[in-house]
Amino acid sequence: MIREELILSRLNRIITYAKGNSSFYAEHLASVGSLTSLDELAGLPFVQVEDMRSHPARLLCTSITKVARPFSHFTTGTLGRPKRIFFSQRDVDDIVARMRDIILTSLEGVDLSDPAAVKVGIYLPDNGRLSMAEMIRLACVELGLAAYKGSCMDETEDQLAEIERERPCMIMGSAFRIWRVTQVGRERGGLVDLGVQRVFITSEYLSSTMRRRLERTWGAQVYHHYGMTEPGFAIGIECSCHDGFHYDDTQLYFEVVDPDTGQVLPDGQQGELVFTSLVREAMPLIRYRTGDIAHITHEPCACGRETPRIGVMPKKLGLIYTLDDGREVYASMYDEILYDIDDLLDYRIHLLPDGILCQAEQIGDAPDFADRVSRALGGARVEVMPRKSLRRGGTSLKRKIVDHREGQEDWE
Repeated sequence: MIREELILSRLNRIITYAKGNSSFYAEHLASVGSLTSLDELAGLPFVQVEDMRSHPARLLCTSITKVARPFSHFTTGTLGRPKRIFFSQRDVDDIVARMRDIILTSLEGVDLSDPAAVKVGIYLPDNGRLSMAEMIRLACVELGLAAYKGSCMDETEDQLAEIERERPCMIMGSAFRIWRVTQVGRERGGLVDLGVQRVFITSEYLSSTMRRRLERTWGAQVYHHYGMTEPGFAIGIECSCHDGFHYDDTQLYFEVVDPDTGQVLPDGQQGELVFTSLVREAMPLIRYRTGDIAHITHEPCACGRETPRIGVMPKKLGLIYTLDDGREVYASMYDEILYDIDDLLDYRIHLLPDGILCQAEQIGDAPDFADRVSRALGGARVEVMPRKSLRRGGTSLKRKIVDHREGQEDWE
């Protein structure tokens, strides 16, 4: 009850603050008064992606001079203007503090008696001041850990060589980037001897097949992190039970709604995640629709934590494709199938007017590789691509599924 009272107090405070300092919220929440229960939050209107594209400055609750870090963020596979997201220095400090807690959770069971001896390799975008990689590095510094930022622009072989040289206790990166390093390492003979104890995956869906491969190849525990730019990157992390993402609902309050009706769904039921930032200064987001499909549980975890958890996110609205026969396809379903193929390096699915084409990159030269990929996909056409041609990152090759059918607007 005390926790609910704290959340309600922060919720009313952020609503009052937003209405008093943002021209957007002054209109958007004009009829909203003080809430007397958390259930009343469901009566507030949503903030949509388009609001952040069309008039981001109107959502600002501070002057532009107080913005420490603006982000221009393109939603994968959409046309038009990017979302503009603003953080003040206080917001950045909060992000670093949340990331500090997330890192500690992922290092549970690691000997931290001499934190300076625990090295973290960060393989995430480092594009400018207070980038994702830099905020993580700052969190590591505050914990007394040693940390280095690897370059996302380096070739996979160079990233692997850096890991061999630096011998980090934990490596952090997007699923596709760590996967390529892992597969190239397997090709060279294995990675267990490098002493990596934790593999920290973020930014993308982590399939069960990929998790198993990473754990076996590195001889390490894999921790999956849920983050996105809009709320400030650091949201939730798995504990050692690996049963959902623990998050602090006194900082970020999540709801799950029916994607079609917007009605709030009960605990455990799958729908679209909606969040409200309770402590944001520059650009608080109140009932922002993320497009991520998941469920929330408030049942205590076997690890002993009583914080709520976000369940596995299998798909994202806008990235679900309907085939001519009515079936829905999305990247995570292909991940589960294809990352179980021992010599797959990466793949790309193309939806064509006459069927499905899978471009696949191979480790080694097994002559039956294309046939095995095709069988796994129920007979789809397969084109084996040259090495490095499907390497993702930066501004290109971000999509795993591209729709070339008439009337579709997928692009790169």
